[in-house]
This record gives sequence, structure tokens and C-alpha cells, in this order.
Amino acid sequence: MTNDKKEEYPNMLNIKRVMVTGASGKLGGPLCEALLSEGYHVIGADRRLPVGVAGVEEVQLDVADTAAVEEAVSRSDAVIHLASCKEDREAVIKVSAQGTFNLLDAAMRTKTPKRVVLASGDAVNGIYFNEQPVPITEAIPMVAYPGYYAFSKVIEETMFQQYYYQAGVPAVVLRMSWIQAEDDILTHLTVAGDSFGVPVWSELMTDQQRARFASGGDAAVALRHPDGRPMRRHIVAVEDCVQAFLLALKRDGIEGHTFMIAMNDPFDYVDAAAYAANRLGIETLDLVDPVGKDFCVDTTKSRYLLGYRPKHDIYSLIDSAVEFRQVGRSRRPRSGFKG
Repeated sequence: MTNDKKEEYPNMLNIKRVMVTGASGKLGGPLCEALLSEGYHVIGADRRLPVGVAGVEEVQLDVADTAAVEEAVSRSDAVIHLASCKEDREAVIKVSAQGTFNLLDAAMRTKTPKRVVLASGDAVNGIYFNEQPVPITEAIPMVAYPGYYAFSKVIEETMFQQYYYQAGVPAVVLRMSWIQAEDDILTHLTVAGDSFGVPVWSELMTDQQRARFASGGDAAVALRHPDGRPMRRHIVAVEDCVQAFLLALKRDGIEGHTFMIAMNDPFDYVDAAAYAANRLGIETLDLVDPVGKDFCVDTTKSRYLLGYRPKHDIYSLIDSAVEFRQVGRSRRPRSGFKG
């Protein structure tokens, strides 16, 4: 048996031209680079920022523009839908409802795409906010947490499912955990600099702690529940998301399926804080979150049907982020909401 996924999972669908919406985002750039390296012709569509990846055919596209979407879809063997509204109220309708409808309807009418793949998120399962007594699978009903982003993903997933059931559109949903790229995980775990993700550390600090870190210094947060238990959550590295999308373009017979995409195991904030603090030479800071709920994502289906094999755990992700900072690499410009 080989570990070379390109040999093990050939391009069964003979896809050559791939359209990527939202191509300038933190997932879009790395995905476009990977698609090019696999030999695909990539049509990078974005409304706000240039894709900035050499070799990509860049198209400035508003997914709410029906005619423009149909033209782009009509010359694409596959469509990957990354464009997102995040927490933009107006974009819920324009991007998530109208844009997703335009893509799926164009795929139905042109019958050109052999695969249409949605980037969804475990926000549809209400992670962090809702109790998750068992590992989250694709079969658990969508009960999203409050907010426009989570709501938009419920809309998009529902549309993908119905276009598959009603019209046979070859739709696939990748439901990803919180994506970590570059040094995101360090930005999240530490108190210095801008806050990244939830919870917001300053909101959990005492006045004395806020004053102390406002004047300089840094610490890695060992987050606990009120009863003292370490908080646990699932995330995923951007490289592993890219792997999942490449597999989704090659695997036959997965139309109509949803796949959970995450690390193999959830991470423990106390262990992660200790490891990050050691790598960065900083202290740890114990904080208590009265709101957050533990959650675990079950990737069994993705491993079995897609051949998904995540490379990163929390420790290798932290190592990669430390290296990113040490070599002084510049962060990739990102469109839209920070997170």
C-alpha cells in the first residue's frame, strides 16, 4: 500500500477546470496553489480582493450576478464554493442565498460541473454554545449557534442537499471545524495582540489581569470550565482542509454526502497552553469560561469514504505557527471577516 494519495486516489472524474469562489480567503489561496500543483486549471473568483496566486485565471465575480455566474460555471468541470457572508447581515441574502442558488442552478442548467463542493462549518452544529454530549457526526441535525455566519451555512447546506435530491446536481458538502492557518493558533491561544476567535480573553480576565497585560507581556491561556476541568474543542489545519477538497474532486460516488473535516482529536486548552508557552518562552494564564461547551467531531465517515487523513494535531500546528513567526513570513491578505 502506498502513502501517495495522488496514486491511491486518481482523478476518476477527469476534472480539469476548477472554479473557486471566495478564492482570496485564508482557505482560498492555499487551495488554489494546491489545485495548480495537481495540474488543474483554476478559475479564481472573488469580488473584493485579488487572489494573488500565480497561474490562477482571476475573475472578479459577484456570485449574486446570475449571468456572470452561469458563464463561469459553464466552463468549469468542478465548482468549489468558499464565498461566505461571515457576520455581514446584507451578505446573507446576496452571497449565501442568492449566490449559492445561482451556482447550483447554473450547475443544474448547464450540466457542466461534475462536482460542486461547499465549504461549510461545524457552526451548523452549534459548537461551543450548545451542549454536545456525543461526538458530532454528519447525521446530527443542524442546530446552529446564534449569528449570521452559522445561519448562512445552514441555508447553504440545505440548498446543496435539495439540488442533489431534486435535480441530481453532483453536490458534496465539507463541514469543517475552525480553520487555522499561518500563526492563527498562537494568535488565539495567547493574550497579546488582537483577539482571534471566541472566547475573547480580555472578557474573562479580572481588572488586575487586564491592566497587567495591557501594559505588555504575553501568556498562553489555559482555559477551564467553572468546575476546573480543561476545556476541549476541535479545530483543523488549513492544509488538512485543502487535502479534503482535493479528495472531494477525485472520489467517485460521494455525491449527496456531507463530510466532517477536523483534526483526529479535540485539543485540551491546558495542555495546549503549556506546550505553546514552552515554545514561545512565555507564562501560562488560567482563565475560566462560564459559557463554552466541550465538543468532539467524528471524522470516521471522511476517513472511510474520502480517504481523509489529517496531518496536524495541536502540537504540530503550534510548531508550524512558531516556525511561521520565526522565519518572518508575511501573512496572506484575507478578505472579509477576521476568523
